[in-house]
Amino acid sequence: MNIKKIGIATTALLLCANLPMQTHVMAAVSKQVYATKAESKLKSSQEEGQGSFSDVTDYFSVVPGKSSSIDKNMVTITPNSPRQAGGLWSDASNKVDLTKNFHLKADLFMGTDPNGADGMAFVMQNDPRGNTAISANGGALGLYGGSYIKNALAVEIDTYINDGSEYGETWDRDVTPKNEHIAITVPGVGPVIEHKALNVLPNGAYFEDGEFHEVTFDWNASTKTLSYNYRGYTGSYQVQSLEDTFGGSEVFFGFVGTTGDRNNLQQLKITELQINGISPELALEINDTRGNNNGKAEPSETVSVKNTISNATDDATAFKMEYGVDMDALFDADTVSNIVLTRNDGQTYTVTKEQLLNHQVELPFDSPTNTFTLTYDVQVKADASPKGTMMKVSGIGKVNGVKYTSENSIKLAIPGDSPVITASDKTLKKGGSFDPMTGVTASDTEDGDVTGNITVTANDVNV
Repeated sequence: MNIKKIGIATTALLLCANLPMQTHVMAAVSKQVYATKAESKLKSSQEEGQGSFSDVTDYFSVVPGKSSSIDKNMVTITPNSPRQAGGLWSDASNKVDLTKNFHLKADLFMGTDPNGADGMAFVMQNDPRGNTAISANGGALGLYGGSYIKNALAVEIDTYINDGSEYGETWDRDVTPKNEHIAITVPGVGPVIEHKALNVLPNGAYFEDGEFHEVTFDWNASTKTLSYNYRGYTGSYQVQSLEDTFGGSEVFFGFVGTTGDRNNLQQLKITELQINGISPELALEINDTRGNNNGKAEPSETVSVKNTISNATDDATAFKMEYGVDMDALFDADTVSNIVLTRNDGQTYTVTKEQLLNHQVELPFDSPTNTFTLTYDVQVKADASPKGTMMKVSGIGKVNGVKYTSENSIKLAIPGDSPVITASDKTLKKGGSFDPMTGVTASDTEDGDVTGNITVTANDVNV
């Protein structure tokens, strides 16, 4: 006998003397049996970002009249042309407070020509020119020389050695061996720049390999130390006084770069940024409202979404976050309801569906210890398919152009679409023995072979 489209639970065995015995499969779904794929509530399986950019112009601008340009999050510091100088600086409203930790991660593209020039540098500066500060092209890297960037600390990634042997520039005379290098410097007139935390590439190695590579820059406020990590090369430098080095505790930050008679395309993409103690943490939960804890939702079923937004540090300056949600097309966004937004100090806020879906919910972090809880309900569309689709909801916050994201998913279940169990009649004589699972199989379009989830319960009958 074949029994199809019924759930997995128990097999009752009827043992009758000299009578045929049949295997019966009860139609029920047991979460104790059918929970092999961790289908409890899907909580906190979100992806958390430290802060990413969708558009650099929300936070930075290029030095006017120079060679740099921005296309959303792609910054070209120099085109592949000779004698170029370009730069990218944070806006005046987005200066860094060096009494708090700082973190920046970017992907750098140094070009394709190992014989090209000249390189790029990350810079923290308090030059009177502000976000228009830059010096000459060529070996000066936009940093050094008569118009050097004042009150600054830089990490130079130098792709051309300037030791006076070819062009008369001697910025790198203290670098040995005479190869491409990365170092921390204090910009000045020259003619020689002291290279601190110096890493020199071995002979035959070059930064210009036609690939993007990750670089990180970190400022430790308690020790007043700047550190870098690029392609396995690390270094750090401690300043003795913020006043002596920067002329204060607030600085612009960004990148400069140049080409000379030799050139390369030099680009970057900023991928993470944390400043002024602002370090949001986002978490998102999705629960099916039927309360069966199976981590699934059916068409027309309502799910409950909980968003938690906090800050990881206790020294952040006051800030505001713009928040909203994106959801899978299998959810009916028009059914969003029961929106509740509260802050941990008891403050409550009114939020409309339109504000939530258009990313216009304002979260005022008046204190770094503030935590916001946002909950709402939404229905799965009545015609949602196919079964097994992971339906995602994303919570997205934005602070001064920096984007933070958390997401979670719930699986689409189709009612009545149960596993298929195949079994056959069994005949035996009194006193005989047999394996009740012989010839019994179970399969499911979503989970595949689930035969191992069948349990057998004996039902002895005295005749």
